[in-house]
Amino acid sequence: MGSDKAPLVGALVLVLGVLTLGTGIYFLWLRPPLLPEDILFIGVAPEVLPPPLLDWLGIVFRTWGGFVAGFGALLMGIGTFMLTGRARWLYWATALGILAAFGRFLISNIVLRSDFLWFIAAIFLLAAAAAVLLASKGRR
Repeated sequence: MGSDKAPLVGALVLVLGVLTLGTGIYFLWLRPPLLPEDILFIGVAPEVLPPPLLDWLGIVFRTWGGFVAGFGALLMGIGTFMLTGRARWLYWATALGILAAFGRFLISNIVLRSDFLWFIAAIFLLAAAAAVLLASKGRR
């Protein structure tokens, strides 16, 4: 790609990252377990659903929110790198994205008392180690 288009592509990727991060934040902290269109689609009144199902849906959407927010952070880092040429943005954004995604995944599995918690914890430890290494490289 020619350098004449790099700023435009960088700006588009940065804006996409901001919007993606915002969507992830919505899923993490604001989205209810069921939206009106969800209720229409399943055709069941929410009052008849067992409360644990709604709790579980909340956990699922917060988990997705962590992965979406992490991806948004990564896109923001890529876009900023394309605009500035500074690799530190890639390192820091990747570290943040990894921690957001795998941290939220670990929290959800702790809440669910997952049978696979040992595996999820191992993945999180690898992710945390990678994030620390990336952040330290980004400081240079």
